[in-house]
Amino acid sequence: MISIVLRNITYVSDRVVDGTGLQNQQAKASQGFESSLACMKYLIGIQPTGKLTIGNYLGCLKKGLELQEQGHDVTFLIANYHSMTTDNYSDITEKELVKLGCKKIVHQTPLYTELFFKLCCKVNLGTLLKMPQYKDKKDSVEYDMGLMLYPVLMAADIIMNDPDVVIVGKDQVAHLELCNDIAKRVGGRHYDYEFGHVDKIMSLIDPDKKMSKSFGEKHVLYLFDEDYFGKLKKANMNEEGLKNIHLIGTSLGLDCNKFSLNLQLKEAIAEKMKELFT
Repeated sequence: MISIVLRNITYVSDRVVDGTGLQNQQAKASQGFESSLACMKYLIGIQPTGKLTIGNYLGCLKKGLELQEQGHDVTFLIANYHSMTTDNYSDITEKELVKLGCKKIVHQTPLYTELFFKLCCKVNLGTLLKMPQYKDKKDSVEYDMGLMLYPVLMAADIIMNDPDVVIVGKDQVAHLELCNDIAKRVGGRHYDYEFGHVDKIMSLIDPDKKMSKSFGEKHVLYLFDEDYFGKLKKANMNEEGLKNIHLIGTSLGLDCNKFSLNLQLKEAIAEKMKELFT
């Protein structure tokens, strides 16, 4: 359980309580300690930017669902405030998470932004300007302040949910390290992280770029309501494209080496996706 005091407010897990409430929370935590020894708390953040892609699934969601099936406490956080950095919020994301079987789905609330502002007071501007994701994406947005402050809001997400482990992509490591620095400054604890099964899935058409809806429909492979084979059939099969298709197939449990033709592999991937997502 987390207890971070900023002025007269104590943040405990995903709620704000006063001193008396904190004692009650500690008592409940003590009672449940023994039963929670084998159960770890995991946090996965998802930006609600529309339909889920195979990249989303293989990146973190698949691992989260496996941990959930094993009996762990897995929170799937709808990062609705984060989606405002690019103005593309969609409620489709949550509906598809439910379809996937995600059980504990929560949303950011005003308490997150209250803590976010307090954490901003513990960060230097120069640190945020050096964050790799900000440097990579700042030219792609009209207004970049939200993008620059993204890591601090991510720190608030983590502190509010207080997981044992955060599941992230490798491109989020710098943000996790910043979160731990900020948490230390406000009397919090260190947060561990693990990676999803796959670092990144690349665009079907331009496999030198990470799969992203911003490149257009032909670049992405959606989980639901998708023409799997139609998309895969048109996928670029240069050296990087072949690696990408093999990565998708292997991550879905296929033995890619047994297919003598690329078209056969694409058909097998399409059939596997139909089995999993329809």
